[in-house]
Amino acid sequence: MRVKRVPVESKSLLSIGYDAASAELEVEFGSGRIYVYTGVPESAYAWLMRSPGKGGLFNRMIRDQYPFRDVTPGPCSGESLIDDLRRSLNPNKPR
Repeated sequence: MRVKRVPVESKSLLSIGYDAASAELEVEFGSGRIYVYTGVPESAYAWLMRSPGKGGLFNRMIRDQYPFRDVTPGPCSGESLIDDLRRSLNPNKPR
């Protein structure tokens, strides 16, 4: 899922997005990590977006309450992409 996240005012959360069709909440943290929480009711998302203390509410209502997965994009430097391509073309070369 890649929903459009909106920036939020919070010390610990940078942006939040929600997909009602799949009941998935996508959260970007201050660390840069992005997680998707599944099975989150739309009402919990609405409370989170209205709350002036988003980090605290997130910790109480979302964190450890719903399954999640890390969807943070991996590092993408030009050199590592070239190295990966070279290794894929030469399977005998050690990784």
